[in-house]
Amino acid sequence: MNKFSLMGHWKGDQFQYELQILNGEKIEMYPFKSSRPTQTITTLQAAKSAECKCTEMGDVPGVSRLFGSDSTPIEREPAWLEFEGVTEGTKEVYMPIEHGEVEVIKTENGTQFNFNSEKMNGRWLMRTLPNIFDDGFIKGENMNLFWKPDNLLTQMSSKMENAQSIPSKDLPGEKVKISTNMQSGISISSNSKEFDTIVAAEGTWIDKFGQKFTYTKEFINTLFTNMNMQLLEGTIPIGVDKEHDKMDNGKMTNLQLLEQPIAHIRGRGFFNGKMGDASGVSIDAELDAVFLPEFQSWFPVNGITKRVSLVASPACKVCNFIPSG
Repeated sequence: MNKFSLMGHWKGDQFQYELQILNGEKIEMYPFKSSRPTQTITTLQAAKSAECKCTEMGDVPGVSRLFGSDSTPIEREPAWLEFEGVTEGTKEVYMPIEHGEVEVIKTENGTQFNFNSEKMNGRWLMRTLPNIFDDGFIKGENMNLFWKPDNLLTQMSSKMENAQSIPSKDLPGEKVKISTNMQSGISISSNSKEFDTIVAAEGTWIDKFGQKFTYTKEFINTLFTNMNMQLLEGTIPIGVDKEHDKMDNGKMTNLQLLEQPIAHIRGRGFFNGKMGDASGVSIDAELDAVFLPEFQSWFPVNGITKRVSLVASPACKVCNFIPSG
């Protein structure tokens, strides 16, 4: 077991997380970006009172994750493990957010961390993926994803990482960014042009491109969390278009996570254009997914929904119409 700390590092109004692993006489440090804006921090007292210091970190399977630049770890002296204070001249503020012990297992596909601490426990993974950000948030062609997988993906990943006959490109952890259009039933009020529909549901579906996807209960929970935060924060609006023409003429207004008879997301929205022959909806989403050959299916582990599209041919056979009123 190695000692570790998760450091918060403020440089003016810039903030990042720094995962530090004590390896022998040196520290290996991996930096991760924060997507949340922060006020300018120049003192330790201000850092300790800053609400943003740990809002993106947690220990929730399938939800807790950080993004960082694809690079070799930065070496530091052991004294940095618990350093707390302000650097001279540059006035950069450092403060440990979490510390404990960790087992580090490096493979050809990435790194596995088995944490033992108050805020971080169990199995976490770090993989190098294609850079999904086109706004300069992460520099370079590739990026690191550091996250705690859900229990189902943990079990499948462990099983398949030991299967030497499976090509490395298909192993869990090698995440691929793919777009999908999953379709479901819809109920439309022609007078108000409001609709009430099942947006996504647990199960195995085939999207309009013929791709097979398996939505686990854990992923439905993750997708709902992401979509609900989008609605609450307004950072990434969920628009409504027609037949994936990407011309939003409405938006989603309400979401609800339901567990029976299967895990599913029920949503309400409105559309200002002509409904036409629409009989279902299809989410336009970018998913982080792994392909499991034994199921011949993609398993999404995270996703951002760009919009909900009104379509004429629903594909989800279990997503029945929701009666109006």
